[in-house]
Amino acid sequence: MKKRATRGQTTRPEVNEEAAAVAWELQRHLSPEVVDELREGTGYNPRQRVATAFRVMLTVVEAFLVGQTLSFATLRAIFVRRFGAVRSCPFQKRFKQASAAAFFKAALERLVASVVESAGLQLRGPLAKFADVRLYDGTVQRVPPRGRKALPSCTAGRAGAKWVAGYSLKTGLLEEATFAPETASETPLWRKLVPSFTRRVLYVFDLGFFERRLFAEAQDQGAHVLMRLKKSAKVRVVGQLRDGNLLPVDGWSLAYFLSCTRTRRKGTLFDLDVVWGKGNEAVRLRLVGYAHSSKQIRWYLTTVPRYMLSAPQVIETYRLRWLVEFLFRELKQNADLGRSFTANSHAIEALTYGAMLAHVLVRSLRIEAALRNEIPIEQLRPLACLHVARAFARDIVDALASCSRTAFADLLVHMTPTLLAIAREQKPSRSRTRISLILGAVGA
Repeated sequence: MKKRATRGQTTRPEVNEEAAAVAWELQRHLSPEVVDELREGTGYNPRQRVATAFRVMLTVVEAFLVGQTLSFATLRAIFVRRFGAVRSCPFQKRFKQASAAAFFKAALERLVASVVESAGLQLRGPLAKFADVRLYDGTVQRVPPRGRKALPSCTAGRAGAKWVAGYSLKTGLLEEATFAPETASETPLWRKLVPSFTRRVLYVFDLGFFERRLFAEAQDQGAHVLMRLKKSAKVRVVGQLRDGNLLPVDGWSLAYFLSCTRTRRKGTLFDLDVVWGKGNEAVRLRLVGYAHSSKQIRWYLTTVPRYMLSAPQVIETYRLRWLVEFLFRELKQNADLGRSFTANSHAIEALTYGAMLAHVLVRSLRIEAALRNEIPIEQLRPLACLHVARAFARDIVDALASCSRTAFADLLVHMTPTLLAIAREQKPSRSRTRISLILGAVGA
């Protein structure tokens, strides 16, 4: 039974276990004790004078929350206002070292792992058959020309960095990212980021990752892959689903199969079994196609069987891939991560991982608010949650920097009503179909 509040007193609203766990993990993993563990593990900031690892982290988080560009001048101004004077050169050196990049990356990975484990979110609807759906894509970051030797760009005489990041539709979190020069290929970067597939997880890629070995490895490890079909891939049609029955086809090429097809008018849906490769390297896959016109058919190659997703659901699921592009846009527009103000590769990594850490903090506050109020997480618009967190930016950092163990929890109690009033969308607009709601991608 809930306790009644006596006159002049207020009672703290009851919080379910998952929401309390998420709030606790956020406060714990951004605490001086855990930061010191990460600092020692990565060898970062050994002198620990004015610009300590904990203070530097809070500075980067606050800069992202208030929407400032991550330049050294901006970061130093925020640091001086909060912690006191610091010289420019020593402050910049806190970022221009390999251990700084390793520190912020470790902090990001540890925070994501703890929030994912404590939140206990699950996909719903057609996607509930998967443990998670992860979208991967690359984005380019402009770098000052003086960095062209270490970070060569695809444009001669310029410098650029490439990031490959993974986004989860179950939690709405940017879970992992890796960095290289802009000239690096996306597939080797992704393999560095994801050493092996995770069972029952659906991986969605664009054509930059198109490789037959990815499909074969996913099948061997019990995972699934979905991407568009590249025109250069020579697949042979061995089966066709028609009127609910799978009819055999004699290994025709896709072009010959289409020439024998009676109808290719707009709206025609194809659901085929295909073989890609020869001999021991041959992989049997599923090919779904949709005719946008009599001459334009868009093809989707996947390992997902028909009992898990129908052909229309495969197409709709691939359309969710654009959510990672919206994520990149959100990061670039709100922290200007499309360009770097330093050419030092270690500083670029450290600052970008720090911004990603702050973004995960905002998305985790969204998860905590949804769990606390027992509402579907998809009702809280991610960008609106970022705007609310921006209004409370100083309060959030004050609570994290406080020695009190209840300061952060008290802030969440005060902040949640505003977040619900601004970010909650109980009835989505009828003018735009939310594919993520239909498919059950709760975090999207």
